[in-house]
Amino acid sequence: MTEIDRSPSCCPPGPVSPPPEQEAAVAAARGPEAAVFCGPEAAVSRRPEAAVSRGPEAAVSRGPEAAVSCGPEAAVSRGPEAAVSRGPEAQWFGFRAVDPAAKAGLVRSVFESVAPSYDLMNDLMSGGIHRLWKAWLIDMIEPAPGHLLLDVAGGTGDIAERFLDRGGGGVVVCDLTESMVRVGRDRALDRGRLTEVTWVVGDAERLPVADRSVDVYTIAFGLRNVTGIDRALAEAWRVLKPGGRFFCLEFSKVVVPGLAALYDRYSFSVLPWMGRVVARDEAAYRYLAESIRRFPDQETLARRMEAAGLARVRYQNLSAGIAAIHSAWRL
Repeated sequence: MTEIDRSPSCCPPGPVSPPPEQEAAVAAARGPEAAVFCGPEAAVSRRPEAAVSRGPEAAVSRGPEAAVSCGPEAAVSRGPEAAVSRGPEAQWFGFRAVDPAAKAGLVRSVFESVAPSYDLMNDLMSGGIHRLWKAWLIDMIEPAPGHLLLDVAGGTGDIAERFLDRGGGGVVVCDLTESMVRVGRDRALDRGRLTEVTWVVGDAERLPVADRSVDVYTIAFGLRNVTGIDRALAEAWRVLKPGGRFFCLEFSKVVVPGLAALYDRYSFSVLPWMGRVVARDEAAYRYLAESIRRFPDQETLARRMEAAGLARVRYQNLSAGIAAIHSAWRL
């Protein structure tokens, strides 16, 4: 395991302030179109394009006048004229060139397809190693009873469950794909977690979460799927409290040359085959392999995090760089 500390000081800032109630953090409206649900009886939006209400009652303003600072020099508009432009990843769905406006729908369709077998496939693809990576992530977070976690692309609730098991406070799970959220919610209910988690269908680039409302932001194996990485990072900065922490666990660039060739062979032959046999969707797992190759390397992602206003950025390579954990603070 390799740790790269890019910060001028590795000492953490002062204590993180106690979190607000989960319901106060979630800024989605509770009208019939809102996709915020906590129990088995709650309604979920059926609108395929956006399950988060953007009405005037939403706590997060989306009009052209709304601006969120991402540092002393930056202002990020939340209207169509947003100052944070989408990077080159917006025009790629795996190796296929696409209209950026269509990418979110393509990603959603992938995860709608694989949701029932998502956890099983993770175990098969990684030989269970993803569990060790997630355990390391939770060790880095050091959950505390007063901390509220926002887990973006949290899907089936794996990170949320681990956070709560380690003594963390409440969790808001936000995922683009309703089927993934339903799998996670049902699993949590089966395990008796009735109130600790709020489940939200929403976009990482337009989080239905109030400014400065969460203590910890995590995104595990999800950042490479967003249309605009820089916009998602700016949103992470916005929702974190001062003193809050950001963590991204994601596939990255292998740093051992000999291993890289073997990993490529595995990714483009074994993964699609597993997808076809287990998930009945070979194309979805071919996209997985391609999306990993399109994702920025460790140093590039670290620079983009800094540009979004996050501070004390560092990363740790896991399994020779097959995955990496990037962490930072909002100061």
